[in-house]
Amino acid sequence: MKLTLKQFIFGKRITAIDTVDGFDLIINVYVDDACHGLNIDVSNVPGGTSLTKREDFTIDGDILSIDNISLDISKTEML
Repeated sequence: MKLTLKQFIFGKRITAIDTVDGFDLIINVYVDDACHGLNIDVSNVPGGTSLTKREDFTIDGDILSIDNISLDISKTEML
């Protein structure tokens, strides 16, 4: 059984996220300095697309938000 992001981070702290440049996607989370992937559909993202590591996100309840991107951490599974 895959864990949701909410289950995965229980008792931990997300320190940063990776967004996909040009797409409204969050695909990786950092817990301390370790990078962990999310089960996000990236089939329409061309190979070699740049990522941006961001530390200016918020988590309000079950919603992780940055700029115009939001992600429900109670439904998003880890890879």
